[in-house]
Parts: sequence; structure tokens; C-alpha cells
Amino acid sequence: MRAVYLFKRDLRVEDNRGFSYACQRHQEVLPLFIFDPQILEELKVQGERLSYLVKAVEQLSEKIKLYCLYGKTEDCLREIFRVFRPSHLYTTSSYSWSGRERNQLVRRVCHDFGVEYVEVFENFLVRPESVPPRKVYTPFYQEWSKRVDVQVAERPSPKVPELPLPTLEQVKPLLKLRPFEAFDPRACKERLESFPFESYEELRNYPALDGASKLSPCIRFGLLSLREIYRQAQGRSEQFVKELGWREFWYHVALHFPEVKDTEFQEKRRGIPWENREEHIQAFLEGTTGYPIVDAGVRQLLQEKWLHNRVRMILASFLAKVLLVDWRIGEAFFKEHLLDYDEVVNVGNWQWSASVGADPKPFRLFNPILQARRYDPDCGYMKKYLPELAHLPCEELHDPLSYSLPYHPPVVNYYQRISLAKKAYGVPS
Repeated sequence: MRAVYLFKRDLRVEDNRGFSYACQRHQEVLPLFIFDPQILEELKVQGERLSYLVKAVEQLSEKIKLYCLYGKTEDCLREIFRVFRPSHLYTTSSYSWSGRERNQLVRRVCHDFGVEYVEVFENFLVRPESVPPRKVYTPFYQEWSKRVDVQVAERPSPKVPELPLPTLEQVKPLLKLRPFEAFDPRACKERLESFPFESYEELRNYPALDGASKLSPCIRFGLLSLREIYRQAQGRSEQFVKELGWREFWYHVALHFPEVKDTEFQEKRRGIPWENREEHIQAFLEGTTGYPIVDAGVRQLLQEKWLHNRVRMILASFLAKVLLVDWRIGEAFFKEHLLDYDEVVNVGNWQWSASVGADPKPFRLFNPILQARRYDPDCGYMKKYLPELAHLPCEELHDPLSYSLPYHPPVVNYYQRISLAKKAYGVPS
């Protein structure tokens, strides 16, 4: 019996339950990855981010013979079914909105060709549907922790047929790639093994320090098994394990409350009178707000296609609450640039930061001046991404309202915006 294994967000051979399951049950397995231009366009996977994805696929193709096609998923599968005539197609379960749509499409094509479609649970530590519906993280985490499954999948030894189908090298010329050196898929394993999890909680909020794991791109593309990451972190950093739980909490929320895809989770926060002033939006997107901590964050995102988590929260709070710009505009901006972009996690985090999402906290405004003083006390982060201001004393960089910097003037006065934000959100002054 022959089978196709469709790789998606699980670009590895080691501890890959889906691929292992297919190889155990079939004499011949055809490993396949499809570069679907419609999906690449929808998820904004272009340029540098596409280069990273290609490197990840390239790394996988060095471990197994991998066939790669470029085109609509349904057209590519029809070609594979015509040439290979498999009895089964295996792929991983998807819980994202676009992932579920794609799996439904793949299922339909399989049905048309009489190919048995098999989904294998992977890319999570706990099945999102196995935890009773929870709207708050802590009760979810308590239930989630009881269900974590870290059993390692058997390493497969697939027999891959020789077929007249393209490989990655033949597909590459069809892709528009740009040089990208900020992150390397080949560094995932080394980063995981060398990262000091014991220091994570102490250092994770300081963007000038190497305190973040930077494993999010590795998780996004499935270059590392979540089970392997969990085993490395367990007993060394409860906070890091909680971060893994947060990722799965957002999927849990998306599954049980699907309207959050484009609607605020909190009904009372639907219909906020966003100002959406064009000059404020442009200043934010260009990193010219006049607040160095905010602008440094935007520059890091544009240059590296990644952003420190503390700075993600500062940016989200500033856009939604200080500038009163619809959180969806910020979500779309991150979608366009984040290497580790995950639609479910990004929407969840933006809604949380904008105080409209699940796990509601008392209304909090991140003061960009206090945030800069507290988390970039020596200005190492701001000076790295704003080198034109590197000669200025830290005191001035922290507080652009009290000092006239040789730089873009602040687009708004934070302190004058507090009452406007509270009024818009229906919070008593």
C-alpha cells in the first residue's frame, strides 16, 4: 500500500507523529510539500519570510527525499494522485482558521480520487478540545497541565519511490526570495539545547538582553517538536512552560469561540469608537511616533521579522489605547512582517493587549516612558535600533515628552491621552 504524507507546519523527521504513523503503516511513502501561492499570499509569506521557509524545507529535504510542488493545493494533489496512485494521504490536524479550511479542501480532493484521508494530531502538547471551555488562562492552564503528552514518536525510515516529480531545487526559481540572515532554521536545535531556561523568568522582559528563547519561528514551522521543547524547559522554568500553555490557550479559545477571528471576545468592548487617524497609523507603521521604545520595536520588526515579546505588548498597547487605533490594523501589520506569525496566537495576543480579548484583566495602559525606563534602563535596545540617537543620554531617550530630541516629535502626549482612552473603553476615570 502506498501513502502520501503532506508536510505543513511539521517540517522535521524527528519526533513527528504524523510522518512516523504513515511510515509504520505503508511500504512506500511519498513525502510532499506544496508551495501554494494563494496561501503564501494570504499569510503574507513573501521575501525574507519565504526565504526562511525555503531553508526549512531544504533542511528537511536533506534528511529524506522530499517532493515539492508549486501551485494550488488541489491541482498539485491531483497530479500526485495521477502519478503515484496512493491508497492514503496523511497530514497533521489543523486548528487555525486557514489550516482547517485547507484540510477540508485536501479531504475533498482525496474523496474525489478514492484516497483515504487521515489526520494525525501533532503540533500541540494537549488537544485543544480536550480541555472544557475556559475563558480565563489560569483555570485553563490547571486543566491543560494535567493532560500534557510528551511521548516521543518513533523515528521513521521511509521507503520513498523515485518518481518524475519536482524537488525543491526545481521549484526554487518560481519563488521570490530575498536574503535573510536574522534567523536560520538550522540553528533551532542548538538554540534549544544551549538556552538557559533557568534565567528565563528573570531576563525575559529586557529586550536588550538575550533572555528570550527566540524559538517561536522554530515552533511556527514545526522545526522542533513541542514535546522536546517542553522536556527541556520542564523543571527549569515554569514561566516558559506557561508560555507554551498560552499558545495553546489561544487555540482553545479559537476552537470554542470562533467569532474571535475578527470580533472582540468581550461583548462590552465591541464597538469601541476607534479614532483611526491616518497620521497616527502611518507614524506607527513607519516607526516615527517620537517614542523611542515604540519606534525601536517597529524597526526591529521590519529588519528582523521578529519582535521581543515585551516590546510586542508595548506596541499593541500604544496603538490600541494611546492612539486609539483599531487592534485589527496592528494585527494585520504583524501578519505582514512577523516570521513567527500564527493567526490564532496573533489575534489572541492583540485582543488581550487591547483589553478586548479573553482572560480579561483590569484596564491597563502601558506608559511608554515607564516601560522604557524599567525594561531598557541602559537604552541598549533603543540605541541598537535607533543608532541616530545613540549619542543621547538615556534620561532623554526614556522621556521624549520632557526633552526635545533631535528626532520625530511625539505624535501625541501620552498623559493627555489617558482620559480619552478610558472614555473610549468605558472605564471610569
